[in-house]
Amino acid sequence: MRFATYGRTYQLVIDSAASLAEVLDLDESHWVATSAPTAAFRCDAGFLAFLDADGSGRITSDEVRNAVRWLLDHLADPAAVPASGDSICLDAIAAGVPDGQALLESAQYVLTRVGDPQAKEIRLEQIRTFVAGIQARPLNGDGIVPPEAAADAELAAFIRDVMTAKGSVPDSGGRLGIGETHLSAFMAEAGAYVAWRRRGEIPEGVTATAVMPLGTDTPQACALVHEHAAEIEAFFAACRALRFDCHALPGLWDPGRAVASVTAAGNGGVTECLKLLPLARPVPEGALTLSEEAINPHYDAWLQALRDVVLRPLLGHLPEALTRDDWQRIRAALAPHEAYLAEKPAAFADGVPLERLEHHLDSDLAGKARDLIAADRRVATILRDVRQVERLILYARHLLEFVNNFVSFPYLYAADRRALFEMGSAVVDGRWLNFAVRVDDVAAHSTVAKTGDLFIVYLEVTGKSGEGFKVGSPLTSGTRGNITLGKRGVFFDVTGREYDAKVIQIVENPISLSEALAAPFVRLWRLIQGRIETWSGAAEKELQTEFDRTLAASKGGVAGPEPVPAAGAPGAGAITRQPGFVFGLGMTAAALGSAFAFVTKTFSAMQFRHVLFSFLGAAVLVVLPITLIAFLKLRRQDLSVLLEGCGWAVNARMRLHRKQRRQFTCEKPYPLTAVGAPRHRRLLLCLWIALAVSALAFAAYWGRRLVPRSTPATGTTLPGNRDGHSG
Repeated sequence: MRFATYGRTYQLVIDSAASLAEVLDLDESHWVATSAPTAAFRCDAGFLAFLDADGSGRITSDEVRNAVRWLLDHLADPAAVPASGDSICLDAIAAGVPDGQALLESAQYVLTRVGDPQAKEIRLEQIRTFVAGIQARPLNGDGIVPPEAAADAELAAFIRDVMTAKGSVPDSGGRLGIGETHLSAFMAEAGAYVAWRRRGEIPEGVTATAVMPLGTDTPQACALVHEHAAEIEAFFAACRALRFDCHALPGLWDPGRAVASVTAAGNGGVTECLKLLPLARPVPEGALTLSEEAINPHYDAWLQALRDVVLRPLLGHLPEALTRDDWQRIRAALAPHEAYLAEKPAAFADGVPLERLEHHLDSDLAGKARDLIAADRRVATILRDVRQVERLILYARHLLEFVNNFVSFPYLYAADRRALFEMGSAVVDGRWLNFAVRVDDVAAHSTVAKTGDLFIVYLEVTGKSGEGFKVGSPLTSGTRGNITLGKRGVFFDVTGREYDAKVIQIVENPISLSEALAAPFVRLWRLIQGRIETWSGAAEKELQTEFDRTLAASKGGVAGPEPVPAAGAPGAGAITRQPGFVFGLGMTAAALGSAFAFVTKTFSAMQFRHVLFSFLGAAVLVVLPITLIAFLKLRRQDLSVLLEGCGWAVNARMRLHRKQRRQFTCEKPYPLTAVGAPRHRRLLLCLWIALAVSALAFAAYWGRRLVPRSTPATGTTLPGNRDGHSG
């Protein structure tokens, strides 16, 4: 195994079939990623579908291992992993493995079908053309047989009847059809359904049967009885209660309460009021009078049908009142039909005529339909083997590239390549943001991204036709500049297509060391600026007040001199009132003058080098902690949070060095031949720094030379003479 440093992390170098095999031996803890959403990769959709074997929408390390192992096992020469284009030679397929011969035969079968049986290689385009042709056929290998697949009209009609009785599902081509489950359920239930229907028939020459006591009117009679059976039972129950307690009538019959409830509900319609009333007024005799005057008008139409269809035929006459015994006789007469209805086979539609059902049971149409399903399954077997050839081509074409975007990330840090999970580059505020990942949920992503100490810009990207998406992009060099919410720019995807872009959210962090050093001073200046603006606003307001007062006085007449208060009077000897802002300004000036005088006096009593060292020491005490904190925070910046916010499982910390920072965020230089364009001022800046350091050193040296020596006190013995006098 060979490792290289990418983004200040050690990653496996995977540049050949041999190194691809090393992925199987590398422990997952040394993989850069162990899990990622399938949608994060810009890759062939078929390749990703094969890779995501369980269809979970995520690609895991185990699935990558299985893909690598399968590819190496099915290649006669693993050195052909980076296949040339979207094709594979037939000789490259390992025919000796268990399913290798099936792969080879499927490839040859496809070449024969597309009219190129002598070809020595098979292309991905040929396979997909063959698969698309199969999917366009009625028998397309998905186990669903539509009526169009039938060879004759009778079989097609049978399939439609099965669809009517047991439902249908769409096949891969979008046509509705049936599968083995529908056919088996239809044949199992059709016999029982036909037998049940036969029991409900009335033989010729007979007017009624046990389950059809009223002949063909029995279903209607049963439906009428069931429609308001609960109301009739409630009437008889109320009559029994009234016989037990004659004072129970107000609780059983209270039209006023019904009217009040309708009014409270905001609906005063008479029909709604009648619906709330019982069927009839309960009476101690317990008989339901069938006159229109005694029955709730809401039930008039039902009562008329009940007389004609149920009461007269079953009771033999039309009674004036329906007793409880009569009601029980009616229910008992219709009970066999109710039981018959309850025995109807469940989940079977009534849309198929009885004669056709009997014909289907007596014919061999079910066997023909099963033959069609079997033929479709044979197509499915062919299609499955052909798809394995497609899988082999896709793995040989894309798997090496994929593992370099999953197990290792060399393409992310390469200046001339794009990683499979990159969306493109944005130009915002005169800078190129060269790393962008797709973000579906900005709020959730930013919560994770805040832990990476990166300055991240979220952009809403919109195409000319209205389609759009969101991306997150880090600023890794320079300063924030004018990047604010609502700032517009332009976005280019990896194919070069141009989109409109707008900043919709920002995660703020230091971008560079210079910006981190300047940040405390910028905040201090903003604080001072805010204070100045506050003072200025207050002074301006007070000045405006004084001006308005003076203007008002001038409109009332010429103002004379203010009267001088008498001795002893309030205000005597007081200073004439001045505008507040002038007074405050004077006090401020006096305070600043005093402070300046104190500083000047203090510094004049000190030697120059002491002053210089004091300034340098103060600067070091302020700048050094800021520099250290900024350095550590910048060093902790981690690109992996951009992927983790999108649902990745990342092991490695994706740090950046200076060159990579300028690779991900940069300003393009002006053309060398351009006239009037600004030039690079780094050399001039270095010159100014050198001059400043030289000036400080020169000032320190001459300050030391110009400071006079201290005069010795009287009587001090000077070196050279024993008597204290100099020679």
